[in-house]
Amino acid sequence: MKDNKKLYPINYLGKTYNTTIHKDLTDEEFEQVRKEYYTKPVFKEVQDQFLKLQSGGMKIDKITNYYVKDLMAKVRIYYNNWTIEEALNYKPLIEFFAGKCDSNKKVYPDKLSLGKKIETAFRLCGFKTASKPSNFPIKTIDEILDNYNINGNYYDYSCGWGSRLLSSLRHNINYFGTDPNYLLCDRLNQMAKDYKDVCKTDTNVDIKPTGSEIFVPEWENTIGVAFSSPPYFNLEDYRIGNQSYKPGMQYAEWIETYLVPTIQNIHKYLVEDGYFLINVNNYKECKHLVQDVKDNIITNGFTLIDILPLKNITRVSGHRHNDRDNTIAFHDNDERIMVFKKSDDVRICTNCGEVMSSGYVINDGEEYFCSDNCLYRYYSDQEYQELCENDLAYWTEWYPY
Repeated sequence: MKDNKKLYPINYLGKTYNTTIHKDLTDEEFEQVRKEYYTKPVFKEVQDQFLKLQSGGMKIDKITNYYVKDLMAKVRIYYNNWTIEEALNYKPLIEFFAGKCDSNKKVYPDKLSLGKKIETAFRLCGFKTASKPSNFPIKTIDEILDNYNINGNYYDYSCGWGSRLLSSLRHNINYFGTDPNYLLCDRLNQMAKDYKDVCKTDTNVDIKPTGSEIFVPEWENTIGVAFSSPPYFNLEDYRIGNQSYKPGMQYAEWIETYLVPTIQNIHKYLVEDGYFLINVNNYKECKHLVQDVKDNIITNGFTLIDILPLKNITRVSGHRHNDRDNTIAFHDNDERIMVFKKSDDVRICTNCGEVMSSGYVINDGEEYFCSDNCLYRYYSDQEYQELCENDLAYWTEWYPY
């Protein structure tokens, strides 16, 4: 039998999405959804959640919604046409989400307000339209800090939405963070200040509004553990600050300009025997990300010592949504965390300070140079040739550990 359902094409900001799912809303209902989404919890609820968190609680929803929910709405996931912020400014998109909610009472029960239903739909099934970026599970960060903190200094090289900061605060571990989203950095600094005021703690927090590829000299040889879930190339467009991915950037360029400098900086920040952990995952447009990250980390002076499971909750996936009958499916969203240790057997260029996988060796390792430019800042070509003739210099490459 032919399907004669009416088509509702959504044309907005140069993008098109065709759907048969729709529910008419009044202008008042539309405005109420917008208002409800951006309404912040009262600060007393945030204070209560800080105190419960300090005592071992796991819920951070009030904290997240108070400080960063509006910034999360500005993020566009690569497979989506729009951000949540854009969707909330266009009534036909909200009517599409209202239609989703109206046809699945089990997932979107009537006891929820329309605004809460649509907020849930953003999280569960916004594939190709608009969906919410994820926040890292605080329980996993707790386990990492319990097992890998060796000196009370933790570096979060891609701050995200505050869960790693909160775990560090409740462990009384000094937090060092970088993120190019300067608005986010302001919010996280305020979150940390409020937590310390409410919970009467004095943990040091140092958050820099810059990318992790930019070296911070004062952090050198101070960090015990570095862990984050950095950008997955172009998976999420954060739109604020000098982000690692720019529109049109090629994957190889991102590796060269963001990933490798980040790894090299972390090597400089870590103390002897420090740990470097990273959560990345492959996805459709980037099928070799995990392997490429692993190879670059090993090449730049680290040894892989473990791979930990990151067990997320099983959640509804928009990827599996069937627009024809409005069904949804669950999927397992497991990822992994790679654990590396700073290698003792690593060569650092005497001139520029970069970790080397190949280059010049002088006097059995008294000096190393990663390139001709660095070598010739210290030696002329004639001086280098004389050293070679006396078996005091050579060029070589080192295999990954």
